[in-house]
Amino acid sequence: MPNLDLKREAGLLARFGGAGVLNTALGLSVILALDLGLGLDRRLANALGYVAGAALGLVLQKRFVFRQANPARGANLRYLLVMLLAFGLNQLALTAAGVALPDDRLGRAAAQLVGMTTYTASQFLLFRFWVFRPAA
Repeated sequence: MPNLDLKREAGLLARFGGAGVLNTALGLSVILALDLGLGLDRRLANALGYVAGAALGLVLQKRFVFRQANPARGANLRYLLVMLLAFGLNQLALTAAGVALPDDRLGRAAAQLVGMTTYTASQFLLFRFWVFRPAA
């Protein structure tokens, strides 16, 4: 495991959180508009919100969070793989929460937040240590 500079890690985490606020605002707006507003299936609404957030996220992760104007070769492919893996984890958590929580507006919104929390944590760890890892 690499030697971690706590100040640098705190900065990364703070920037990741800031970018996450923007991604979450966009993704959650799309999700809730489609799920609660239009009555779309919660998994489809979640997927479409996820795609919207992922597109914004690629730019923010490269340029703002990890500050890599020229990321290492293969970073875009690794980003895509992380997004797919995190989405799969999101869908598992969303489905489990959908079973455990009531099928009303509050329960549905809470299930979406459970799914979002799952992919946020997995994304940060994989982005930090695999996709946008510092040069050796």
